[in-house]
Amino acid sequence: MESMHGHLLVSISSIFDDTRKSAARLIHQLDKEGVPVSLLVAPHIDGNWHLAKDPTTKQWLEQQQDGGRLLILNGFDQAVQGRRAEFANLDAHEATLRLKGATRQMSKLGFEFDIFAPPRWRMSPGTLDVLPYFDFSLAVSSTGIHDLCHEEFYQSRNLSYGEGFGAAKWWRRSIIRAAERGANRGNTVRLSVSGRNLSDKKVQHDFMRAIDKAIKAGAKPASYDVFLAQAKRKSPQS
Repeated sequence: MESMHGHLLVSISSIFDDTRKSAARLIHQLDKEGVPVSLLVAPHIDGNWHLAKDPTTKQWLEQQQDGGRLLILNGFDQAVQGRRAEFANLDAHEATLRLKGATRQMSKLGFEFDIFAPPRWRMSPGTLDVLPYFDFSLAVSSTGIHDLCHEEFYQSRNLSYGEGFGAAKWWRRSIIRAAERGANRGNTVRLSVSGRNLSDKKVQHDFMRAIDKAIKAGAKPASYDVFLAQAKRKSPQS
């Protein structure tokens, strides 16, 4: 199915104690520009950071959510760069085990999710198959947005800085061009950045450039809530 036209969807991943402040600075800047930002969060990152043991980050995420920020579950144990993406090759059984762990631990911390996005946006067919059993309404992958309620798919490639894609100068420039080109075509433009890369001012600058180019080319800033609302608004028979 074709993408919903004209949206700009922005997100930040890899949010933990070392990246929270950089993410907060970017969010503040985007808030001033009227650009919603979705936050991809996980209970564990790199095997040694645990949200349950980081009350400062937990409180900050609670404040973001209470203020209307959309939080998206981003896996169970988001791996360090260089390792295989967590949900890229899992069968249904293994995906179920990891999703049980992630949703249970986040629920104990007071977080519930309607949307799932695997680390680096790479999602196996087995993962996609079991997501509806965990009451997710949407899943977001590298290639598009999956309406799990009605088995519909909106094609929209994710454009990422970091998140396994690198953040070299040539790559950042290619993302800026792709964002502008997609917006000119009236497509939904998805831009994401890893919090690990936001300490580099050049990365943050070029991420903002990509956003600015997309907006000037006609993309309207929104959040993944746009697709979530559509999924929930439809009748079960549609």
